[in-house]
Amino acid sequence: MTDKYVERQIKFYESATTKEAENDALYRLGTHLELEAVPCNGNANLTEEQRTIILDAAKCKGGSDE
Repeated sequence: MTDKYVERQIKFYESATTKEAENDALYRLGTHLELEAVPCNGNANLTEEQRTIILDAAKCKGGSDE
């Protein structure tokens, strides 16, 4: 079963036109997936390591075949 919220945030991430919009979508994903690497403190300024962790987890959770 796929997670529709995860799929929607991945689409927002992929269509983002700024780094801030990308980080916002990834931050929402990280907190939704309750990843330890993403503290739930409202700070969407993510490191490259955090971005990679979130994308890897989201692709698995969202059921994407990419």
